[in-house]
Amino acid sequence: MTTSSSERPLTYAEDLRPEDVHALETFLNVQLGRVYEEVGETGETSFAMRSLLILVCDSAGLLHTLLAVEQPEMWQRAAIVREWQRLRSTAHEFNHCEGYDHDRWWNQVRHFDAADETAEQDRIRRFADVGPYPESGH
Repeated sequence: MTTSSSERPLTYAEDLRPEDVHALETFLNVQLGRVYEEVGETGETSFAMRSLLILVCDSAGLLHTLLAVEQPEMWQRAAIVREWQRLRSTAHEFNHCEGYDHDRWWNQVRHFDAADETAEQDRIRRFADVGPYPESGH
């Protein structure tokens, strides 16, 4: 048995592991599969469910690929945060489902790492000090 991800903190996207993505994707596929069975295989709702299943798989696949990059560039770091948030927010909607594990670590991550968080806080402070439209010195 593997160590549960709930036993370790998930603060930043750099803390994500492939098994985290796999666990979240599996959870979503099970939940969406249950809904798809209820909906049936015809009608617009069925098409929407199939599309949602495809989006979950694509998002998880992209995350797996990005997590394998040794030193991700800025756009890759942002994509990791975005895709995790996309999957996490989708899973969050199933909080009411039977068998949901309330100790799961579907944590929200807003930054790739501490340096990204600090840089954003610095940008916010500069924006607050200068304002949205700095006056020119004419």
